[in-house]
Amino acid sequence: MKEKIQFFKMHGGGNDFILIDGRELKAPFENEVIRRLCDRHMGIGADGLMILGESDRADFRIDYFNADGYAAGMCGNGARCAVMLMYKVFDAPRQCTFEIQGEIYEAEVKTNEMVQLKMQPFQILHRPEELQALCTEGIQKMLWVDSGVPHLVVEITSSLDDLDVNAMGAALRYHPMFEPQGTNVNFISVKEEGWLRVRVYERGVEKETLSCGTGAVACAVYASLQFGWESPIMVESPGGALVVVFDRDWQSIYLLGPVELVFVGVVFPEFFKSKKEKR
Repeated sequence: MKEKIQFFKMHGGGNDFILIDGRELKAPFENEVIRRLCDRHMGIGADGLMILGESDRADFRIDYFNADGYAAGMCGNGARCAVMLMYKVFDAPRQCTFEIQGEIYEAEVKTNEMVQLKMQPFQILHRPEELQALCTEGIQKMLWVDSGVPHLVVEITSSLDDLDVNAMGAALRYHPMFEPQGTNVNFISVKEEGWLRVRVYERGVEKETLSCGTGAVACAVYASLQFGWESPIMVESPGGALVVVFDRDWQSIYLLGPVELVFVGVVFPEFFKSKKEKR
């Protein structure tokens, strides 16, 4: 890179992202560069990077990378941030479509802070009875769901506040049952009917994050199937609350929540040099 690159820092419920207009890039970022950009000490710091580009099938395209530098699938909170940025800065329509990993999603900017996505139908990967052997002390039931990316939903009987999410999350994320790609892990408890609390261990970030959009959808699926809850379902994480709205047969699923544009900055060309080049 020979020029400065403008970036936007945004978050949805504390799940934070670097967003860059990819139409201005001369070449794609290497994995090492993405990891350093997302590093909270040596870079900007984020749970992931979103590159915005053109699409022949939608209003724009999103290429999403986790903090580990590797491309990932759907990211609900990151996509909501991208929709707001495209609307506020790049004049995309309030109701828009975007492409990510070959899938087309519909979205709407509801207010200056709230963005709603229409999600794809979910797929159940393993039902609770198939996961019973993993239910150790303090765990009630589990459900493995693909809500854009794989999510293991774990209903716990112990205190959610006292849970060691990073230790328990890593153990389940890398469990042989979920090989080869592993899984995100969502630990849930019931606050009241229609209202879940959740803490999330995110694959690709490899630690707890403050919120997860696709995870919220997976948690709502669990509550609907296990508790018989009807729409809407609120999913509260340490970073804030998301709302999942759905019809009776789960063919129309919507994820609604706030996003915030925190700051705008530039990355200087020297940052893109490898360690070897800097010597």
